[in-house]
Amino acid sequence: MLTNEQKKAIDKFKKLKVGALFMKQGTGKTRAALELVNSTNTDILLIVCPYIAKENINKEVKKWGVHCQYLIVGYETISASDNTYIDILNYIKGKKTFIIADESIFIKNENTKRFKRMIEISKNSEYRLILNGTPITKNEWDIYNQMYFLSPLIIDMDRDTFLKTFFKHIRYKKRGQRERDFYKLSEVNLEYLQKLIAPYIYECDFDFEKNIEIKNICIPASVETQQKYYKRKEHLLEMLSIGECRVDMFTNLAITCFIDQERHRRIAKQLKGQIIVFCTLLEEVKNISRIIDCYVITGATKNREDILESFKNDNKPLLITFGTGAFSLNLQFCNRVAFSSIVFDYAKIDQAMSRIKRIGQNRDIEYIFFTSDLGIYSMIRENVNRKKTLKEMIIEKIERGESFEECI
Repeated sequence: MLTNEQKKAIDKFKKLKVGALFMKQGTGKTRAALELVNSTNTDILLIVCPYIAKENINKEVKKWGVHCQYLIVGYETISASDNTYIDILNYIKGKKTFIIADESIFIKNENTKRFKRMIEISKNSEYRLILNGTPITKNEWDIYNQMYFLSPLIIDMDRDTFLKTFFKHIRYKKRGQRERDFYKLSEVNLEYLQKLIAPYIYECDFDFEKNIEIKNICIPASVETQQKYYKRKEHLLEMLSIGECRVDMFTNLAITCFIDQERHRRIAKQLKGQIIVFCTLLEEVKNISRIIDCYVITGATKNREDILESFKNDNKPLLITFGTGAFSLNLQFCNRVAFSSIVFDYAKIDQAMSRIKRIGQNRDIEYIFFTSDLGIYSMIRENVNRKKTLKEMIIEKIERGESFEECI
């Protein structure tokens, strides 16, 4: 039986040929998408998704069924394989094709081969739908590129006009240094932008009825890590003072915080019973798995389904990397998630938390964050809580004239 949210989404898009389902993870957006496909006279369904999600999506398609032929392809394959890309274009040529771009955050960058090829494929598709478990952000190209994939006529502006119309151009300059350019969504014309895209977007949250407990366990940095951290911090602040700081410097500072072997040892001692542990770095996975008996899934893991089945029926931890486990896994048989480390990308944290917070979860949920006494951790957490990108947070702090010294 369809949920009320699924029914509303289907009713909204039944008469349209394009649409964006920004439905929170666990609300059943794949089911809603397949029902939309079945309401059309489509010849071919093409689902493009992160490669790691293919198997899970295939199970969903087989479970709910579609009336037409279907093909599931990974974004990575479309980028890397010229033959596959050409085969897809030939396969859908002259046929009524319904393309679904699952986890559409993977097609935000217009400079990538992936984006350009997805646009070409979409031009040969009569129906286009994008799915994402995280609501659309205020990043300029996040909005524009996803709408452009659906149809250039939705916003109906070239990129320069779009930026000038809806975004504030910020110039940041230190004395004696070159200017730096940033863009921030402006309140001016915001209502107009919302009016343009609203007919093609359906958003909903997940009404979760169980209790959610969030625990923070601080893992102090080792002396060696503190020394490395403050050295990198000093360099970052120096670069900021002359207007030459890059976003990746903040990321590298975070890596210094999380690559601490003593930190890994202390986290390992805290892990008991069935729990999913998300890690940013492979180094975390290697060090923790040497200390405790656990399951491990990384990008190199081949028998992922077998491991998940064993984990489901066992009482020991599962270590998993963000890139591998944050998307398209249904793990509601477990009710505990821990974060050995976190990333600046709030969408990945949100996706990871939603692996257990979804339809079918019948127990209270526990989230554990292994925090740090180093300042960069608090900055990442603030970034995640405010649902900002790292770039957006840096711009805001520069605009307000805030010092980075205290927050990192």
